[in-house]
Amino acid sequence: MTTPSSNLEKRIQLLEDRAKITQLRAYYCHVLDDRNWEELASLFTEDGEFQGLAHAVGRAEIFRFFSETVANMAEGFWHFCTNSTMHIEGDQATGRISMQYLSLKDGKSYVSAGHYDDTFQRVDGEWKFKKRKITFYYYSTLDKGFVGQPTYINVDGTPISESVE
Repeated sequence: MTTPSSNLEKRIQLLEDRAKITQLRAYYCHVLDDRNWEELASLFTEDGEFQGLAHAVGRAEIFRFFSETVANMAEGFWHFCTNSTMHIEGDQATGRISMQYLSLKDGKSYVSAGHYDDTFQRVDGEWKFKKRKITFYYYSTLDKGFVGQPTYINVDGTPISESVE
């Protein structure tokens, strides 16, 4: 029989696990953008997989791919993730998170979007990526850079005149 206190403990554990996985996903973006390849590789299990532009298996190969290949792909890049989902079962979890990727290569601005499908594993009490797979929706240049303003509209869809604030 499940007691109210054991049910509460399970619910608290689930909330803690969700928070730790959310932190792992955010930290991944920060260390990637900071080009901290060693720390990035440490976020994966020893036999972890990264599948994106290439398929790297194992922490050593993930480190090599990012430090030797990704490091030379752009002068700068910035990852933004949102719309996180996850399903946690004990020491295993899966989920999807949307991603926008902005970059600068050879003086040109690029934008892309897609999502990560993640598999997580708790190792020695710490959540790690077991597999991280990217699906890209698009990747293209922004000929004018990251500029431009939207046309603000009324609720009926007609443009708001510029003199109105």
